[in-house]
Amino acid sequence: MNRQISIFFCTLVLFMVSCKNPKGEKKESDDLHTVTINNEYSIDVPFFMTGTTGLNEEASLQFQSLRKEAYLIVLDELKSGFETVFRDLEQYDDSLSVIQNYRDARLQILSRTTQIIDKSPSTSLQIQGLDAESVELDAKVNGMDNEISYFLTFIDGGKKVYMVMGWTLKERKKEHKKTFKTITESFRLID
Repeated sequence: MNRQISIFFCTLVLFMVSCKNPKGEKKESDDLHTVTINNEYSIDVPFFMTGTTGLNEEASLQFQSLRKEAYLIVLDELKSGFETVFRDLEQYDDSLSVIQNYRDARLQILSRTTQIIDKSPSTSLQIQGLDAESVELDAKVNGMDNEISYFLTFIDGGKKVYMVMGWTLKERKKEHKKTFKTITESFRLID
């Protein structure tokens, strides 16, 4: 009997140690892990989010937390294809950069299914040396009672353009804003 108790105790201790990260610290819900997509780019995602496939069929990355009402996708497309299509539609503005055109196109697409209530001014920034544009907006989504807050960043990745989109309920915007900023700033192209 004593031997069984000793084995149980040792097993319990090993289990508890294995639940800690390599530094021996307990994982916090805001801790991040790096996800690599198609050996093309990587991005850091919180441990509280899990991979999914049902958010957007065009997305190369999809994560969510139903419990925390936090959602994340990354869309990417060839820059040349985007430019060609929008020039053919006569919706490409030569006075704007490619990434600014991509931002405007994606916001126009989003506005088809949402009523934008409030939108921040667009901010130009650099993410890991890449030109980017960032916008926050609150919107009413068709068929939903609650307003949604979106955190959108559009990144010029050379051959491709990317949109990192995080969203949550407006009432949880303040809670998730820093996390979505950290996620977006971690975006890296893989050479």
